[in-house]
Amino acid sequence: MRVKRMCMTVPLSFVNRKTNIFVGTAGSGKSEIALNVSLELGEFFNVNLIDADVINFYYNLRSIKHIIENKNINFISLHFEDKSIDLPVLSGRVFEALSSSNGVNIIDVGGDELGSRVVGQLKKLLDKKGYSVFYVANIYRPFNSNEEEILQNMHEIESVLGMNITAIINNSHLLSETKPEDIMKSLQIIQNVAEKKDIPYILTVVEENLFEEELLEEIKKYSLVYAIKRYIIR
Repeated sequence: MRVKRMCMTVPLSFVNRKTNIFVGTAGSGKSEIALNVSLELGEFFNVNLIDADVINFYYNLRSIKHIIENKNINFISLHFEDKSIDLPVLSGRVFEALSSSNGVNIIDVGGDELGSRVVGQLKKLLDKKGYSVFYVANIYRPFNSNEEEILQNMHEIESVLGMNITAIINNSHLLSETKPEDIMKSLQIIQNVAEKKDIPYILTVVEENLFEEELLEEIKKYSLVYAIKRYIIR
């Protein structure tokens, strides 16, 4: 049975009103989620969207900068071309955004050690202001297919960031090939990871074209449903 159009927005109860950091392995979809959350929050708050994915040349927020800026979101990119540089020099705009009491910060962290190290430079400032760290999991990406791999990746990211992951988001999909059963397969895996980490499993991401009663009812046994639009990969 197909469900009529539904509006399932990001729950503000899970959004840190200061800084929200999205982490995960390459291809997990953290940039898409960071963007969707930014666009939604931008309807109500001043939003600083910080692109800390310093390596990915193809599927990144920089490729759709025009969409972001047309929505009156303050877009800040930490990208640098010279890979020989150990860490990029963080601009004054980054510190200004994170220090200001006016606005919500969304940080998209690159899916590798360097991306995590970049944001790790900000830990002292973030500790003062407060933050949440969301791990975005996609069981159909390499090194995320089971509980052990996800937990290992989470541990590695936490070690480099020097911060604890505070919640997990399930973004398991196969792009345009995704079927409801593919998402259903991921639910118990993510739930088990959340229980082992003792963190909340807060959201399962679903594109609106997959809204079916059976799928939505199954997801609601585990988490809230978050409907997104994919801007970067179509």
